[in-house]
Amino acid sequence: MVGIGKKEIANGIERFAPGEDVPNVSMKLFALRNQCTECNVCEMACALAHSPEGTVNPQYSRLRIDHAPHKPSKINPDGFGFVAGICHHCGNPPPCAEVCPTDAFYYDPVTRAAVIEQDNCIQCMECVPGCPFDVVFVAPDGELLKCDLCGGEPVCVSACATRPEMVNNGKQYTRLPVLFYEEQAEFNRLAKQKAEKQDEVGMMQAMLERGEISSSA
Repeated sequence: MVGIGKKEIANGIERFAPGEDVPNVSMKLFALRNQCTECNVCEMACALAHSPEGTVNPQYSRLRIDHAPHKPSKINPDGFGFVAGICHHCGNPPPCAEVCPTDAFYYDPVTRAAVIEQDNCIQCMECVPGCPFDVVFVAPDGELLKCDLCGGEPVCVSACATRPEMVNNGKQYTRLPVLFYEEQAEFNRLAKQKAEKQDEVGMMQAMLERGEISSSA
């Protein structure tokens, strides 16, 4: 996996002639809205992977976490109402690419994700309103940012703080991983899994169980 252009991450460049059929993205990013805790770790990981100097600047992230208290249907019984704004990787060519006047998009030959070629982008911003899901973002320098799926290994998914291997013992709320990189059918199956609730373990009890202190301490 190599970097293409300034900040894009892809396996290479594949182009298609106008009117030519472009294979669609099979594995996409999905998010469970009712499990996000707005820790923003995914944003930080994305920013770190894509920032020009390797710095953690959230304004270079290609996904955003928003609070949606005005949308009760998106808030779960535990009160979380955070929504992950992620690229839907629409059928190719996607709306953002179709409105581009300079054809500044190419396709990753492995993921089939449409990727912005920064050297050809004139920052006209047409792709921003052209995205039906408002997930083409503008960097501080005016550069247009779109999810490139990290060439097939999305850093946001592996960094998600709610992944089982990231969970610390003693969390008091139910959780499943928030971000998934799967095919639609597999995500539908995973999304039906029931989250397991973990009971809080006090510091004293945890130290007792580890044998670090005695009950007489």
